[in-house]
Amino acid sequence: MTGDPAPGPAEARDRPGSYYDRPGPRRPRRHRRRKADAARRQAPEPIGGVVGSVLERCGVRDEVERARTASRWDEIVGPHIARVTHRPRVSGSTLFVEVDGSAWMTELAMMRRDLMRRLNAGRDSGRIEKIVFLQAEGRGESGGDNATTRGRS
Repeated sequence: MTGDPAPGPAEARDRPGSYYDRPGPRRPRRHRRRKADAARRQAPEPIGGVVGSVLERCGVRDEVERARTASRWDEIVGPHIARVTHRPRVSGSTLFVEVDGSAWMTELAMMRRDLMRRLNAGRDSGRIEKIVFLQAEGRGESGGDNATTRGRS
């Protein structure tokens, strides 16, 4: 295989009409920016919209919405119920809440529909479908710790 090698920088300078024949300072060429890039920079999008779309694409938006609801349990149910309920957590579309004592469990079971309505108010996605009340371990009917009162007269 014989042939002339590709022209190097020196040969390119000798060609008529090359970059090096132009008058003026020798600056490297800059790439023109695309119009789409410029348009994208001109219209910033709110971070909430970006996060929401990323969660949607990952398929976890509903789970995040349910977890947010569980984290706002005390605010949603009010101070009286918050005082006797603990550690709300979500599994699937079910909210599990620990309750101090069976009397409160019965009371909250009767309030279940109203609590669900308040939890899901204004939500199109990430709705809680079921609430399960669990007896809190180590807490008695009075809301105190049974371990400190057992065996004492």
